[in-house]
Amino acid sequence: MADEKKSIFDLADKLGYKSLFNDWEREDFISKISGESTDFLPIVNLNFGYQGINCVIPTKKDCIQNVKTLNLSTDFDSDKRKYKIYEVIIAKNSPSYIPLVNLLGYDPTGFQDGDGKLHFYSSKSSKIKLLNSSNPAIAKDNLDPYDLNDAEIGDEYVLKISHSLQRGTVFYVGIYASDDDDGWLGTKSQKVVRCGQINFKVVEKDVFFLEEVNKGINEILLIAGKYKGRPKKGEYSVNYCIQAADRFLGAVVENKKNFYAYDDESDQRINIPLLDNAINRAKRIKELGYGYDFKEIGGSIFTIREENKEDKYENNPTRTLSLKPNNEINTYFKNIVGFKAGYHIFYLSIVDGFHTLIIVVNNVDLCNPTYEIYDEEGLSSSTGKLSDIADGILKQTQWVYLWAKPRYGYWAKLTVSILKFQRK
Repeated sequence: MADEKKSIFDLADKLGYKSLFNDWEREDFISKISGESTDFLPIVNLNFGYQGINCVIPTKKDCIQNVKTLNLSTDFDSDKRKYKIYEVIIAKNSPSYIPLVNLLGYDPTGFQDGDGKLHFYSSKSSKIKLLNSSNPAIAKDNLDPYDLNDAEIGDEYVLKISHSLQRGTVFYVGIYASDDDDGWLGTKSQKVVRCGQINFKVVEKDVFFLEEVNKGINEILLIAGKYKGRPKKGEYSVNYCIQAADRFLGAVVENKKNFYAYDDESDQRINIPLLDNAINRAKRIKELGYGYDFKEIGGSIFTIREENKEDKYENNPTRTLSLKPNNEINTYFKNIVGFKAGYHIFYLSIVDGFHTLIIVVNNVDLCNPTYEIYDEEGLSSSTGKLSDIADGILKQTQWVYLWAKPRYGYWAKLTVSILKFQRK
């Protein structure tokens, strides 16, 4: 019996199922393999009609060379055998909820039973649960299980996955289908076919989920509403950009001990870190462990054209800025964001620290990343494709440069500093 069991496991290894299962799972799985065809051939894939929770599901990968694919068996229709494998970014300390759907794997001319069994196996230690709801937002509170023994083509359900793996760990979940015994004349195929795979990566420190980013944006919108009226006294009666940026970051990581924090209900400051200068503040944030990368770019990236006319800030002569072709900014963002799917947050200071802003990069669509720049007045006019972010920073730098001159009596340096934010 031991030799027979060993030969079964050797067969599993040769077929590519090594390390997928515990011994009893492998034994149960291999006992079902035969050369027969099956009447239940779904393709299990991500359901892009719904937003996942505590995860990032990239919407495109066409811009990436050598995208990973899975070759499904000849049981499937020929135009459906090349299965694109997506990599889903999942949370480190919270369960992730991923929407799935069973698509038609083959379209026969005759009768098709259309239901059967599904099997999910993880290559790393993780807890998997399938929930009977198409929408992850509902599945999170409705824990009714999806019946893997009565799966049908067209079913929409949610994969809940939790784990204790380290950040950056990569693993996959293989998905298999087998027949049940309610087919034509009660026949049942014993064959098990691979019908999908999802790759997972535990989110890295410097990549964020939409839920986290929205905490920061909601904080900024609250500040913008208070600041809009330009009150004569109280918390919002001063130039508030550096405080707003700190509060944004603190809200994202839910930390009121290391970042500026204010309670609007009680009108009390909870924490007041040293905010003497945005460049210095960025360096301190990095020292606290919340900085992934700090870059300081000198003002020599700008060209200055001076004109003998008065601008709206009463400068005469005034100055117009433009970026030199080798300005470093676009290249920096392209390289540091790369193909890391998710949201990226940057703490930005311009004009030698005279203004502090927040950049949010949306890299969910890996082929079309976008950016938004926020300050104490909310979303600025600088938004667009990440490939154009240098123009957005130029636009913000231009008005601050002109604004600062009459207030401080000199043309400020044009230093740009950028801190890529991360969880600690």
